[in-house]
Amino acid sequence: MKVYKSRNPNKLRIGALFVLQVIFGVLPAILFVIFAFDNMRLSNNNPEAMSATPNYIGAYVSAVAIVLCALAYFILGRRYNVLMSGIKGERSLEKIARHHKNEYDIFINCPIQYKRNRSEIDMIMLGEKGLIIIEAKNHSGVVCGSDNDEKWSQYKHYKDGKNTEAEMKNPIKQITRQRDILKSILHSKGIDVWIDGIVYFSNPLIRLKLTLKNKSSIVCAGDKELDRFLSTYESPRPIRKDDIEAIRDILKTLV
Repeated sequence: MKVYKSRNPNKLRIGALFVLQVIFGVLPAILFVIFAFDNMRLSNNNPEAMSATPNYIGAYVSAVAIVLCALAYFILGRRYNVLMSGIKGERSLEKIARHHKNEYDIFINCPIQYKRNRSEIDMIMLGEKGLIIIEAKNHSGVVCGSDNDEKWSQYKHYKDGKNTEAEMKNPIKQITRQRDILKSILHSKGIDVWIDGIVYFSNPLIRLKLTLKNKSSIVCAGDKELDRFLSTYESPRPIRKDDIEAIRDILKTLV
């Protein structure tokens, strides 16, 4: 069995965000130095005019520019942290999956498209035990929701007493959509197989309070739970060896 891995586009985005953060972090200091130098130059050239009419316009422009830079730095920082969190989750997933590479071919970061429907699957595992797709999440705190909710709620409690609440898209719906797209791709090649989807929460600080009524809604919290699931997994409909070879060839074109 082999591991096939495509380039993760988020790594390029993270690099770009880091560079932009550096730029917007340093820019306020540069603007302040320029403003101070400009004032000093004007003062040396015409000290009487400067004392009579201070450079308020320059001060206002510099202040606005510094505030905008700080805002951009904050926004970029939040996006950077979100992408880094996702990368950590995917690394954790890959580490666990490699424990089972003797049983499965592993396909990492697979962009999929059927007609106008597009998505990207964090991992696809293919073997005699079955075909599995996995979506990794690195959220922490308490996550609440059900199969049919459009969004799940995430609650965090900090040591200083601060509490926060946020929303996340229902990952069950996300992975169901990915499964439907992959099924359509395989159907177009004349292959009809059972596909199971797993949502994997990698952060050890996660607590799940979910109401999952559908048996196909599989959620694993932590590496031990996912590892145990993969060790004992058996597809309800075993895949024929001919189909395994055909699916492998199709998936290899995706990475």
